[in-house]
Amino acid sequence: MLLNILFAMFSVFSLKTDTSAAFSFSDDIDVFPRYKQLLVNIREQRISTLEAENEFRSILSILKENYPNTLDSSQIGNFVFPLTQSNYSAVGGNGSGFFIKNFNLFDHSVSGNHPAHDIFIYDPDQDSMDNRKQAFVDIVSVGNGVVLAVEKDWTDSSEYRGGNYVWVFDFERGGLWYYAHHRKIVVEPGQIVKPGDKLGEVGRTGFNAKNKRSDTHLHLMYLELDQDYYPKPKNYYEWLKAAVTIRKPTQAEGPVRHFFGKLFLIEPLPPKKMDVRNFDCKVKKRRV
Repeated sequence: MLLNILFAMFSVFSLKTDTSAAFSFSDDIDVFPRYKQLLVNIREQRISTLEAENEFRSILSILKENYPNTLDSSQIGNFVFPLTQSNYSAVGGNGSGFFIKNFNLFDHSVSGNHPAHDIFIYDPDQDSMDNRKQAFVDIVSVGNGVVLAVEKDWTDSSEYRGGNYVWVFDFERGGLWYYAHHRKIVVEPGQIVKPGDKLGEVGRTGFNAKNKRSDTHLHLMYLELDQDYYPKPKNYYEWLKAAVTIRKPTQAEGPVRHFFGKLFLIEPLPPKKMDVRNFDCKVKKRRV
């Protein structure tokens, strides 16, 4: 009898503790798994908007401190078109596809926005291969940054919209790039990327992108950060119009990891100087 009473009291107090506990985040300095977990928590609506904002600001403050812009003047403004052998003529609607109503990165229930540009390939049979080139199309980094998060395990039964994606923190411009719908991804969180480094290949992953009514494309969004690390979408269409087209991608560097107790800490690598190539974003380049 006494044991039953004690068990009942323990159950009540345990239930009270569980239901009253606030959602808590890790203070792990390794921001890469933290950011990926934040995206999952937002998508599955496990946390409040305020909690998501606070975690995002914490992560971005660490990124800003550990990945400062160390580029010299010869590397500033080297903006590469995100698909190889392509240019701004592949952007949907001549840039009119970008629109914002009530965008909120931290609230998954907000919809009806398209704060991005879709960049298409010629794929009438929808096998993710460009029929003109008879090859898969490489997605490359538009600028200098560090890979923040990737998703590689999307399947046809997955319901989330982005499919296989790559997030890159652009330490030159200070914002975030979101590349979505990959068929294949070749980078990992913590890797430093330069303009033209391969991130993956154009695909049809994602809840809407897999449908036959959707033409094969890269979904690319850029988020500016204000002084409080709050993200706001930017229409970067003019950057795409001035971007340099490359024929073949380069390979991203690997991350340097140090084992520190139970934590893997990422040591940022300074970006290498690029091979001598005269990038002039003010002059339109012919398609290579």
